[in-house]
Parts: sequence; C-alpha cells; structure tokens
Amino acid sequence: MTTPATALPEQLLDEVRRLREQARRQAHAGAWFPVAALAVLLLASISLYLVPFAQVDQLAVTSRWAGLPDEQRSAQASYLFWFIGTPLTITLIGVWYRWRARRVGVRVPWRWFAITALGALLALAVLAAMRADLPADHDLVKNYPGVPIVEQVRLGLFTPVMPIALAIVVLGWAERSRAVALSGVWVGAITWWQCSQGLGQLAGWQAWVLGGFEGPALGGQLTLFGLNRPGPTLILMALPLLVFATVRAVRSRGAMK
Repeated sequence: MTTPATALPEQLLDEVRRLREQARRQAHAGAWFPVAALAVLLLASISLYLVPFAQVDQLAVTSRWAGLPDEQRSAQASYLFWFIGTPLTITLIGVWYRWRARRVGVRVPWRWFAITALGALLALAVLAAMRADLPADHDLVKNYPGVPIVEQVRLGLFTPVMPIALAIVVLGWAERSRAVALSGVWVGAITWWQCSQGLGQLAGWQAWVLGGFEGPALGGQLTLFGLNRPGPTLILMALPLLVFATVRAVRSRGAMK
C-alpha cells in the first residue's frame, strides 16, 4: 500500500519533469521566427537573377555572388544583398531571442548560431577578396562534369549561400531541432550540387541512378519543375524551412490559447 510519505517524492519528480518539459517547449516555441527569417533571406535572393524562372538557351555566368551559377542582374546588388542582408537578418534574429528571453524567462543557447552567422559574414568577406574565376576553357564551363574534382569542390563551396546553410545547421543544434538541422543540410547539399555541377546538371552516376540503374552514365540535365533555374531551386531549398516555421508558429499560437 502506498502511503503519502512514499508517494510524495514520486509526485515531486513527476512535477519536476513536467515543469522541465514545459520550460523546454516554451524556450523553443519561438524557433519559427529565425527559421522563417532565414527562409525569407533565401527567397529574397531570387530577385538577384536576371531570369530566375524562364528557361534560357544560353547561360552567361560571370560571377557567383548571387548565390547560384546563373546570370545576375548586378554584381554590386549581389554584394550589397549578402553583405547587408545577412547582418540585418542576424540582428533581427538576435533581437527576437532577447525579446523572447525577457518575455518567457527562458534563454535559448543561440550564441553558437550567432558566432557561426558572424563567421559566415567573415567568410563572405574572405571570398570577396579571393578570385573565383571559372575555368578558362568554355567547353569545361558548359560541361561541369569535365571540371576536375578539386575544382568542382571549390565551385560548390564558393557561394554566399553555403555559410547560410551552415548557420541553419547550428541553429538546429541551438534549438534542439533535428528538423532545422536537416533543413540546413538540405540547403547545403542542393547548393553544392548546383554550384559544382551547374544548374540542373547531373553527373553520370546521378543520371544512371535516376534512370533506374540502366543505360550509360553520361550525365544529363534535370528540368523537372524548372530545377535548372535559380527561382524554383531556391524555393525548393527554402521549402523545409517554411514548412517548419509554419507548423511551429501554429503550434505555439495554439499553446498560448
């Protein structure tokens, strides 16, 4: 038979667990805002491209500072977008976390996200100071699989979108959210693929896998849903972030009622 004296410690432990879980939910309920802000930053970069959605017969890539290897409206506009837009987004997210900490009384360990974001800005500055010319052979530019592997790796990393992807991964760690971290991996993987292979281009093994493991591995181009254009590609990148932000915002608002 359970007496009050023996039941009390168990009840206290249950109450402690309940309060701890409640505090955790309250602390991370605001994750939707920074995730949404980063998604908006990615989507806003669509405006940097000259023809973001329509198919084109010829591609002229003179700079990758818009984010993806496609013709941009203005190199200066691309520089300003990332060098001003990124710190503004970081600042906005920082203000949000400070406001949330005062309102809820629970802090999120987001310092590493801030450090990573500032590191991303520093990386952009370093990249801006480095030359990142495409191979001189125009045939190689048209046929990305012909570019040496080391050069493909460099091309895949040489983009201002990659530091943003890394920051999203760290944000997932700070928010204890596997979904956010995987979204950052998703953004980084698509960015590296598009920048290293060319927009919509498929390596030989990728074309072979998509072809049902049949036929020669000659490579090809993925035109499904316009994924060989920057507009649909950036929407695809931001989609998991938007879904997470929407679901988390709805749940947070429902919990407040």
